Amino acid sequence: MRKHLPAILLFLSSLTIYIATLAPTVATIFDDSLELQLALPTFAIIHPTGYPLYSLLGWLFTRLVPLGDAAYRANLFSAVAASATVALFYPLARRLGAARWPSFLAALVFALGPVWWSQATIAEVYTLQGLLTALILLALLRWESAPEPEHRRRDLMLAGLGIGLGLAHHRMTLLLLPGVLPFLVWADPSLLRRPRAWISPLLALLAPLLLYALLPLRAHIGSLDGSYARIGFLGWVLGGGYSTFLRDNPFGIERSFGDLFRLLAEQYGILGIVLPFAGYTLWRLQPRRLLLLVLIAIADLLFARWYLVADVQVFLIPSFVVWAAGIAVGLTALWDAVRTYVAALLRRLGTPSAASTWFRAFGLFFALFLLTWPVALARQRWPDLDRSQPPVRAWGVHDYGIDMLTSAAPQARIVGLLGEMTLLRYFQRTQGLRPDVITVAADPEPERLEAITAGIHTQQPTYTTRPLAGLAETYSLSAEGPLIRIWPAGQADPKDLPTRTFASVPSDPPLRLLGWDARLRSPRSGPGVRVRLLWQSDAHPPPDMKISARLLTSDGTLLAQRDDFPVHNAYPPSRWRPFERVLDAYDLPLETRPSTSLTLLIILYNPSDGRELARWQTSGLTFQP
Repeated sequence: MRKHLPAILLFLSSLTIYIATLAPTVATIFDDSLELQLALPTFAIIHPTGYPLYSLLGWLFTRLVPLGDAAYRANLFSAVAASATVALFYPLARRLGAARWPSFLAALVFALGPVWWSQATIAEVYTLQGLLTALILLALLRWESAPEPEHRRRDLMLAGLGIGLGLAHHRMTLLLLPGVLPFLVWADPSLLRRPRAWISPLLALLAPLLLYALLPLRAHIGSLDGSYARIGFLGWVLGGGYSTFLRDNPFGIERSFGDLFRLLAEQYGILGIVLPFAGYTLWRLQPRRLLLLVLIAIADLLFARWYLVADVQVFLIPSFVVWAAGIAVGLTALWDAVRTYVAALLRRLGTPSAASTWFRAFGLFFALFLLTWPVALARQRWPDLDRSQPPVRAWGVHDYGIDMLTSAAPQARIVGLLGEMTLLRYFQRTQGLRPDVITVAADPEPERLEAITAGIHTQQPTYTTRPLAGLAETYSLSAEGPLIRIWPAGQADPKDLPTRTFASVPSDPPLRLLGWDARLRSPRSGPGVRVRLLWQSDAHPPPDMKISARLLTSDGTLLAQRDDFPVHNAYPPSRWRPFERVLDAYDLPLETRPSTSLTLLIILYNPSDGRELARWQTSGLTFQP
């Protein structure tokens, strides 16, 4: 038990940090995390290559862990895998000759790397990949040093199993092979003359690949975007369209090895970059292990250089593991040098260094001094990596999804981008919220417009999530919550219209303000006021004007402001029909619930020069607690 105590402490301490900064629910819209938070609890097929191991483990985890909502459990799965990796890093560093305390410190520094930490607090596939990478490396180092043939066979089979599990999860595992294969042959050249020695590890490697059978078994569920049925099993497993990032450069990304090195430096700082070189004398004693790690890092860096995706940092995790191992070895060299110097100093003073209380006290002091490094990293990075705070970061996406669903009319049809529709489907499928609402995902604008037209033709209440070219020219629009309601041209008929009027009305305004209301909302992301305005145009289309909605304190201090074209920037006044009434809405976030009366100010202005055209103002605005 004492032997494993450092690893246990590392697991618990890193898990505590990750849970404290964990996203409490859905936290993003336009990346893979949201897809995973829905795919895991529903056991849907994940985007290519399918990630069957992650899918199975994540599904079990989200079903068995009775904490939070489904998204929180998916996030927690990442945190547990990340903490297990940190714990496994300790024996890995020890196998490389690092001392106990340097191994412990290097594990903490690795745990607090910004890329690794960010992946540990949200649903993603990369912490499980890091865990499998550490498992493979540890099994190889155990195999190399195992004295008994039986132990060597067992550890080699474990390494094969780890590679197989890695291939059943993420193709980054292939980047380990340029280091693994030379290491095996150098450590045991007889493997080239004994082909039967490869049978057990190869069988262990191939067995986890059977997990890919989960894809056709779950074909009736399909992928969240429906493309699995079109691409098919083989195309999905081979990566679908992701190979385009190796052949082409769709995002126009320019990346050099210097850029990758800067990413590495951001993880560990200048000290972390220098320390691995301090272990030169220790590396000379283990050239095979050094070659293993260097070749893995080179393969990883070459791949990251040519794989032109925006989030390349996550593909550098194998290099981050390798460099952290170098930090452990470098810290050991520094640790040994300082202790040797102090021991020699005490001998000159006539004190038996081995049993000296002063020597032990210095060792403790030096260890605590080195501990200030990871502590400083944690304090520095915590605010940026904490997904649990502030409330708008933690709950903003969650509340946006709830707001969209609850704002739609019964049997509504909402058309939007895939990420936005995945957010709505998350609440529908994991919480049973608004199953009557039909969600239509369409990323290309022509497809979105076509889906909207189909909804109008079937006389469904039809909404979209954002402005769309050609929409205002063809249809009438109104704001309903955060959504844009689409009506046949000139036939807008929104319900529950605002009826309050301003006491003071400007003379001859370009637009008539028929009514308004203001409602205090208190979602978990923080309080805010939703202001609704009912406009009417005259016989001639007015020029495009922007509206500035503002909340002020009684002494005139600005609390919140939103400047937009009407209907969430989708319906500029020049597109309005004669005498059309348009329902508009503005969300004004507040830091705290208002405790005193407020002033509502609405300004109509020319966006080209900022010239004010009209204003409406009312004071004494209060909200019930």
